[in-house]
Amino acid sequence: MRTTLAIILGKLIAYSSKLLNIGGGSTAPGLYSLKIDPKLIEKLSAKIPTNIVITGTNGKTTTSRLISHFAASQGLKVIRNHTGSNLERGIASTLIQVAPQQRFDLGIWELDEAAFNLVVPKLNPNLIVFLNVFRDQLDRYGEIDSIVNNWGQTIQTISKNTKILINGDDQNLAVLKKGFKGKVQQFGVKDYKIVGEGLSHKREKENLDFEVKNVQPKGLNGSIFQLTINNELLTINLPLPGIYHIYDFLAAFSAGILLKIDPKQMILSLKNFSPAFGRVEKLDFGYIFLIKNPAGATQVFETIAPLLKPEDRLLFALNDNLADGTDVSWIWDADFEQLKIENLKLKIVASGTRANDLALRLKYSGFDPKNIIIEEDMKNALKQARKGLKGTLFILPTYTAMLKLQGILTKSGIKKHYWEES
Repeated sequence: MRTTLAIILGKLIAYSSKLLNIGGGSTAPGLYSLKIDPKLIEKLSAKIPTNIVITGTNGKTTTSRLISHFAASQGLKVIRNHTGSNLERGIASTLIQVAPQQRFDLGIWELDEAAFNLVVPKLNPNLIVFLNVFRDQLDRYGEIDSIVNNWGQTIQTISKNTKILINGDDQNLAVLKKGFKGKVQQFGVKDYKIVGEGLSHKREKENLDFEVKNVQPKGLNGSIFQLTINNELLTINLPLPGIYHIYDFLAAFSAGILLKIDPKQMILSLKNFSPAFGRVEKLDFGYIFLIKNPAGATQVFETIAPLLKPEDRLLFALNDNLADGTDVSWIWDADFEQLKIENLKLKIVASGTRANDLALRLKYSGFDPKNIIIEEDMKNALKQARKGLKGTLFILPTYTAMLKLQGILTKSGIKKHYWEES
């Protein structure tokens, strides 16, 4: 009776949210339903034959979307928290929306770095994927060592039959291999190693189970690279730019192999893959790249810097809401200087609740203040950035700024609600 009541309440809240156009029902249903039945996630997820958990600082949504895409290409029925609501309430909300009628072959759950420790024992996953760990929202997570130590303690409590995949290029994750009593497999990219907040192009020989080689970047069109599976050399054309997306692909592809999905079919299915909202999202007039911490932002800058032209524009949006992290000092560790290309006098719009802090950071990175427009309101900032635009607009928002932008684009008819995207 308690579970039934929790599901009914959650469905009513989700329906009301969508009816009143105040959200997609990705958080509130789970928040209130868990108050009625705290064991709701255990009960509902136990009905799914296979559950996968993805955690890490960067790349969770793209990786989970890729795994879902690969699984669907094999005819598997998948459930996942596709809106990116990756706390306990988000998992519960997703399960509530399809309970109790629908049945699934695979559950794919991206989990916040801190929520991982609370939710993993409830999901009892068959596979866990650790992507990376960087400084992110220090006001919520604490330092990297604290995050990894908590992960290590959590995986000591789960079944040794659980499969674990870790990014073998991230030195910070190495300790997880020692703490788990079951089998741990590693993925990585040849000649790369994650050191501190960035990628180094040298590394010692690692024993990787899945390794990408011969990377050839193709700008915003993605990259081509190779990997060997079952003694066969495969060539992959990934339609996502940046080395960080190669890691996301490799994590998802490795997970697919462990799920016994045909590798060639996964590669073929990439022709029909589209990224999640805000993650290299293509618009008629430009692109959206989510930035939310020093490492992730720097990788985005590395990707777009070689492509910038005089007629292009940049729109940054920095918020300090709880979901963004209230401490925005991270912008001083992100390498904005990469975007300051000699003789390229780009027009820049700084927006968000901390637009002035952002403008100051851009000034100190070498941009002429005369070319920086400060407009806190996101809607007006977008208008300013698009006015007279002859080139490409690169929009780089933090998380809640991205959600605000999604609402603006939806109301203007440019795209549909993000929670309606598969």
